[in-house]
Amino acid sequence: MPLTCNGGNCTQPTSETCIGNSTVVTSFTGATLRSGSPTSLPALYTFYNIATISGNQINATVTIDQVSNVSMTGGNFSIDDDGAVDQNNNSITSFFAPRITPAASLASTSIRGYVQFTIRFYVGDGVGGQQYPSDYTTIPPSGGLTGLNYIHYDIDGSTVGTGGWFRETGVVRNVSGLSINGDVSTELASYTYPDGGDTYKGFAGSVCERTGVSRCAQVAAAASYATPQTSITVRMGYDYNRTNSNMGQQPTRQYGSRFGCFSFPQQSTLPVYLKSFGADRYQRSTTVNLKWTTSTEINNVGFEIQANKGHDNWVTIGYVASAAVDGNSSYLEQKGGIIIYPNPSTDGRINVVFDEGNAVRDISVQDMSGRVVKKISGVTNSNIQIENLTPGMYTIRVFERTTGAQTVQKIVVNKR
Repeated sequence: MPLTCNGGNCTQPTSETCIGNSTVVTSFTGATLRSGSPTSLPALYTFYNIATISGNQINATVTIDQVSNVSMTGGNFSIDDDGAVDQNNNSITSFFAPRITPAASLASTSIRGYVQFTIRFYVGDGVGGQQYPSDYTTIPPSGGLTGLNYIHYDIDGSTVGTGGWFRETGVVRNVSGLSINGDVSTELASYTYPDGGDTYKGFAGSVCERTGVSRCAQVAAAASYATPQTSITVRMGYDYNRTNSNMGQQPTRQYGSRFGCFSFPQQSTLPVYLKSFGADRYQRSTTVNLKWTTSTEINNVGFEIQANKGHDNWVTIGYVASAAVDGNSSYLEQKGGIIIYPNPSTDGRINVVFDEGNAVRDISVQDMSGRVVKKISGVTNSNIQIENLTPGMYTIRVFERTTGAQTVQKIVVNKR
């Protein structure tokens, strides 16, 4: 049931205030459709330069994954209305602000509907101007963005007849570390439901109609993520409850949301310090001999050996126990694979070796802050050497343009 409301009340939501040192908020403008369409899902849109973190540009994609009882045709639908305004008629161009319309005129049957969006975050490739797809392939380091706060504004509605209502809904897919928060003055009602193997959590609106995309605490809710995220999935929708009167409309509703209060995770100390790592293989052979030595192991049980079977599908194919690892060897059958060695490097040089083939690949090297320090585009050679890396830890990402497969490996460069 909707809660009692008072459309005249408006206080600033505390969810807009960042905790700690982070003040980053996003700017979603200039959506570009890259694949699919609203009537041929999934539909993929890109948003360029939504934020800057630690000197790194962040880009985003928004995918319309699925819809339920929503019209996706005509001029009423919009993936992001850059002309939207708030309750004081101030522009909210920077918000992610879709327009959503029920699939039919709301009459004699109670019905619910939604559009499901998945927002994914990427680190820009460091090249001026938008590059697709390379600006949308490198995920944030160390597991994603930490401290992410997603705010859904203007979750309001209206009465229909006696005891009936039309109200907006805003929910997010439940993940570990998620909390849903409304201000103490909220007029929102908890709105949680399962769908397949997922659970969606959030709020449904009151029956007070507010002007513009209201940022008042009474109709705003925040989803806060305690664990790093590379993407989140949200549903923006409606709940029509009929009693004795038809609404008799197909109302297009303006939604508004934004992201903020996030940063890159801090680097942590690894339990294992590698003195050396190498890989030997012979021309045209698919067998790789891995050798490594360690100088320090803290709370380490052992080493899993994994092979990439394509499309970021890593499979464990071997295991070596801890405490007796120096000089051990393991054998790896890997077709269509990539080998990055030595790890650690003692001279600032890393080799990237590909199986035979004419695939075109892009290689990027990120430091632990997520900054791209090296980038090589359009690689077709079978052996690439990356030089002049200063001591530290890096992430090497190899993106294959044709298949979209991505290989990610952490490497260490020791002092010379």
